Amino acid sequence: MRFWPALALPFLLWAAAPAVRFENVAASAGFTKAFPNGGSTSKQFIIETTGSGAAFLDYDNDGLLDAFILSGEGGSNRLYHNEGNGRFRDVTEAVGLTQSGWAQGVCAGDFDNDGYTDLFVTYWGANHLYRNVGGKRFEDVTARAHLEQDRVRYNTGCAFLDYDNDGRLDLFVANYLKFDPRTTPKPGANPYCFYRDLAVNCGPRGLPFDRNILYHANADGTFTDVSEASGIAAPDQNYSLGVLTGDFNNDGLPDIYVACDQTPSLLYINQGNGKFEEEGLLRGVAFDSNGKALSGMGATAADDEGHGWLSIFRTNFSDERETLYRSQNAGGEFEDATIAAGLAHNTRFVGWGCGFFDFDNDGWKDLLIVNGHVFPEVD
Repeated sequence: MRFWPALALPFLLWAAAPAVRFENVAASAGFTKAFPNGGSTSKQFIIETTGSGAAFLDYDNDGLLDAFILSGEGGSNRLYHNEGNGRFRDVTEAVGLTQSGWAQGVCAGDFDNDGYTDLFVTYWGANHLYRNVGGKRFEDVTARAHLEQDRVRYNTGCAFLDYDNDGRLDLFVANYLKFDPRTTPKPGANPYCFYRDLAVNCGPRGLPFDRNILYHANADGTFTDVSEASGIAAPDQNYSLGVLTGDFNNDGLPDIYVACDQTPSLLYINQGNGKFEEEGLLRGVAFDSNGKALSGMGATAADDEGHGWLSIFRTNFSDERETLYRSQNAGGEFEDATIAAGLAHNTRFVGWGCGFFDFDNDGWKDLLIVNGHVFPEVD
């Protein structure tokens, strides 16, 4: 009987909370363009199933958040200026951000410390660093910043962070796998190319892994690949997607969490000497409570319990429950609290982007999960 009050209390709190309703205003706000990302009825390759990230940033420092949305092959990334009246205006061509390709992720940060937010966009292929020139236009400084890559990579999530506290933003880039359309099997070619007896695009299992990358920011505006020296390159058997940064062990240094697909997720702990140790398994955030490596997609973090420690939330594949890891102490030891938090329900959707927000202004963090599926045949 003592459990009944505990069960009833959340219901009473929920019942007393004011109702929050949302209205889809995308069209009236100016977001009317379609963003292609491969086939709409079937997808031949895994590259068609990921990507098309987005970011809010105030690129012209007018106090209003603008929107930058990525596109797959056949379209262009678009920048929308916030007009301040509930509408957004497409300024892509005017600011020099027209770019086609298999765009994947985007991160925003002031890498050159000039007071304006810059953009880094990951691709299958060549990444691009765009320097914000006075809030008026962007220039591609990828080559100048020494961020050109030595081969085609399947870059996915990214994050700016100052991992060594030198006042300059460094850059972490996740890599999914090694993909070449000339050698990748076609749907139905092997056991990794089926889903529920349907022939679908192959992977990620059966496709070769790749390594993640850490770039150190230099004083002259260039970057140096320190992946090997920092320990970031050591884990090389993971399909990395979403990237999250935060001080997960409360030592004053930014750490890096990576949601990985069909492989253990990663937690790089900053050692404070330019090096990272991968401690996902040790700290309880690599697997779920059953010891299973789920198909991680997106990740977010917040102090959802109000004790000053970050929890980590990760979205996963369809028929897998999402995962909430709650910190058990200030030292950054985590426990799978998905069931206890009431989040342990499977869905037929694939979870992608996610975020903690206080939607009803009650002082507690709520969760938003963006869903979809990678196989149009299933939809």
